[in-house]
Formats: sequence, C-alpha cells, structure tokens
Amino acid sequence: MTLRLPLSLVVAAVLAAGGGTAGNDPFLAEARDGMVELTAWEAAQAVAAARRVAPDQVLVRFMRAPLCDSSTDANPEPGPAVGEVVGGDPALPGCSANNATRRPLVCDAGQPTLPLWRQTRPAVTVPWTGLPWQLVRGYGCPEDVVPPMTAEDFRRLPLPAPTLNVQPARAWVLVNKETIVYTDPAVVHLTTDLLGYPMEVEATPSRFTYDFGDGSAPLATTSPGAPWPHQDTSHVYRRLGTRTITLTTTWTGRYRVVGTTVWHDVAGTATTTATSAPFEVQELRAHLVAGTCTEHPDDPGCS
Repeated sequence: MTLRLPLSLVVAAVLAAGGGTAGNDPFLAEARDGMVELTAWEAAQAVAAARRVAPDQVLVRFMRAPLCDSSTDANPEPGPAVGEVVGGDPALPGCSANNATRRPLVCDAGQPTLPLWRQTRPAVTVPWTGLPWQLVRGYGCPEDVVPPMTAEDFRRLPLPAPTLNVQPARAWVLVNKETIVYTDPAVVHLTTDLLGYPMEVEATPSRFTYDFGDGSAPLATTSPGAPWPHQDTSHVYRRLGTRTITLTTTWTGRYRVVGTTVWHDVAGTATTTATSAPFEVQELRAHLVAGTCTEHPDDPGCS
C-alpha cells in the first residue's frame, strides 16, 4: 500500500537570470549519497531566499514531498505529491512501482515536515521537464528549524560574573596558610532575539579558573568550592605582598525557541571574570605581652 501524503510545495528561485549562476549559489552544498547536506535552518533559509525571485527567472527551485523507501539509481526518490510547480511542468514525481513512502518522524513539537527537494537548471531557457529532483533534507521536526546560536552570539549575552568569595574575608591573609576561594555556581536564564526568533538561553558555569596574583600557576577546577570547613579550592601564599585574585568562569549554554520544549546546545563557550579587592599577605609573629589587647591595644600583634 502506498501512503499518499499531501504536498507542501515550496517553489521559487534562488538565483535570477543575470543575478548569478549556480556556481555561486550559497545553498548549493556538496551532495553525499544522493543528498545535499543542509541543516534544517539552512534549508529554511534557502527556501526563504528562493521566494524572493520571480518564477520565470528560476534557476533553482524547491518542493516538499515524501521520501520513497527505496532509492532509484542510488539516488533518493521523491514520493507522490499533489500540486503544481510554479513556472514548470505540473507533472510532479512519484514513487516508482511497488515503492512505498517512508514513514515520517514522530516530533516533540507539532507535525513532522516533509523532506525538502531541489531542482536546478543551467539557464532560464532550459525546460524543467525531465530534470532530476535532489534531496536537500529528509523528514524533520518544527523544533529543528531554528537559527543556530554561535559562540559569538552566546558571548554577547550579558552573563553575570559569579561572585568571588575569599576567606578569610578581610584585608589581609597569612603567608604559608590556606586562603580559601569559592563562588556561586547558579545557572542563569536569559531571553534574547536571534534572527527574529525569541530565544530562551540557559547558561551554566562549568569551569572555574583562579589566578592568585603571585606568579603561581592558575588553579582550574569544575568545583565551585565551598566556605570553611568544607573547602576544596584554596591557595597558600609563600611570599609577602599585596595581591588580588581573579576568577575566570567558563560558561556552557543551551537554547530553545520560546514556547518550545526542545533544547539545542550552543557550539562554544563564554567567559566572565571577577577580581577581588586588593589584600595583604602578612606574617604574624608571637610576642610576650603583659595583659590583653583590650587592655593594651597598641602592643605588638594587637593592631
């Protein structure tokens, strides 16, 4: 039995006569195993660009039609479709004899989109009849057709630098003693606009790098640390002097279109920095004194 699905037809040109050739079409990707590899977003952009060209100037046009189970001559075969290709032969392709259409996907959000097919010709004077349709993208889901958030997009978001906490929390620490550092690993939720799509972004602090300002190697860890007595990130200063500590936080992210449920990972990371106030690394020495510091506040070690 042949499953007949209605055609969702999207046809128009990418290139107008005199406005370019197939050789400079940004959507003419290399074909592999009979299929041109485009992401769902690239495919949607190709169709959007195609709609802007007059039908009689078409060099590249698109349609959506089912995908047959078997391939013909090692190339994917379009399934049966009902409709008319603007500017061309109204006789659309269908599966060959005894070749059923492939079962579509089950999507998380809405109905699956039919495979996208492309037909090209070398000039507007060449008729479309008999020219092959090439598979651009197979069955997809509505949640797949979203613009990709690049690392650059992610880094432009106003990510708040996590607070850098130092213990002891005062203007000085002791030389040769543990100085504790820790931060807040809270996940941040932001909304932004990406190419006209409202996006929800979830940013997670995933790596923390501390520069202790004394020339020692930075401390890189995935632990946010904790205050005393549960600390697991600390540093021991070996020399006296004025120091500052800088925390560089590396963020990973994921995003989705507002109102949908499917998340996409950001292909890259972002960083933020936080720096402590200057403090002194000091050495304390024991002194014999008469009485307490309350009684003699100016005695050695009391100030």
